[in-house]
Amino acid sequence: MVCAPMARLLIVEDNHELASLIVSAAQGRGHEAKAAYTGEAALEALSPGAKWDAALVDLLLPDIRGSEVLAALRAHGIPAIAVSGVYKGDRFAQEAVQVHGARAFFAKPFELNTVLEALEAAGGVAPVPRAPPPVREPTPPDELLDAEDLIVLEELAAESGDTSSPMQVVPATAPLPGIEVDEVEHALPLPFQRREKVWSSSAASPAAPTRGSLPEWTLGGDLKDTSVARLLNAYYEARHHGELKLKQGSVLKVVYFEAGRVVYAASNLGQERFGRFCVRRGVLPESRLAEVAAYAREHNLRTGEAMLRMGIMDAARRQQLLEEQVKEIIWSTFTWTEGNYGFSAMRPQRADLVKLSVFPGDLVLEGVEKTETLVALRQRMPRSRRLFPTADPPYGLHELKLQGPQALLLAYADGSKTVEDLLALTDLSERQALATLRGLELLGILEERPEAPSRRHRITFGL
Repeated sequence: MVCAPMARLLIVEDNHELASLIVSAAQGRGHEAKAAYTGEAALEALSPGAKWDAALVDLLLPDIRGSEVLAALRAHGIPAIAVSGVYKGDRFAQEAVQVHGARAFFAKPFELNTVLEALEAAGGVAPVPRAPPPVREPTPPDELLDAEDLIVLEELAAESGDTSSPMQVVPATAPLPGIEVDEVEHALPLPFQRREKVWSSSAASPAAPTRGSLPEWTLGGDLKDTSVARLLNAYYEARHHGELKLKQGSVLKVVYFEAGRVVYAASNLGQERFGRFCVRRGVLPESRLAEVAAYAREHNLRTGEAMLRMGIMDAARRQQLLEEQVKEIIWSTFTWTEGNYGFSAMRPQRADLVKLSVFPGDLVLEGVEKTETLVALRQRMPRSRRLFPTADPPYGLHELKLQGPQALLLAYADGSKTVEDLLALTDLSERQALATLRGLELLGILEERPEAPSRRHRITFGL
């Protein structure tokens, strides 16, 4: 049952992915929320008859100053929260509150739940209780559908003699092995259990998710309008925890976040299971895959745990391989230009998983270098392009693991030079240089600006 929205919130943020994430999180708390990507769009949303309980305003917008939007909101009697990744410190916080009338100010990156609680307070509604911390519980057999032990395709194939390709996708309506329907209702609320029900559900619950409930997906949009890398940026900039669903045809992948960092990922492709991954890496002989699966099934273990007990690998090696597997699952989506993405505010509720902490910045830079061909990079980075430093990047430069030549290439990219100029200046190979520039663009560190004059301040990295 869907309750009436608790508050109507206007989110004024020019970063589309971050705005979508904020809207999704607000909807997940039971509010009605709408994004405005420009100042003019925000002013249009204040038309007669429109009623907003509160608004969030980024102070650096592409067309008009955020302070102008704050003034218009104040004239309409709408309380507002100000945010910025450029204007930081006590001076700007005091100016936003004392001069422009904001109820509070948050510098990016911020914790999204804290910002939403401030919006709720400004709008006069009771804050939504936060989800409880993960609870350690016994792991039911074949229930965990994470990156390490997603869907027991190999086990089913071994039992049935199925020789179909491991690329097959388990249908959304297929029952989970070893779990009765009634048991699924109390299983770990991950998107692969009754996936068709999760995918078709777009209504958000006004209360914090409870154990045993299915996550409510908010459909974020179409991947042709964004990129997976930019969606990862949004989670990191908001330091948010939750789930990001990526769907292309029958292929479904989910990335799980804690405080904006990737903690694990899942896929419904058989070849992306942990056992198959270990075979590809030469850690597990193909001839022993069925033996490991049988041992795991007999002792109610996940594949990785079974390999630990069988002495095939130690805990450190397992964690390393799991991180590499999760990266490959995510990298495989970097080239997706079709499909859908969606957000869920459901926080991972189990503490017995091997959780990782993968920094999205390095994940994107490494992924572009590994997945993009030179031909594709040349198409995305024509020689005539000019790249400028972004005024409001999601990452600090000190957070990125840039090698010396990469850092120098970034310093040269001040908008005065074309890609051809940059290639002539760097000691990197053409492919390395183009991959670095492409990765920095996807990370929101560099951007190509329109020819028309902009109000944004010119930023330089030193050269």
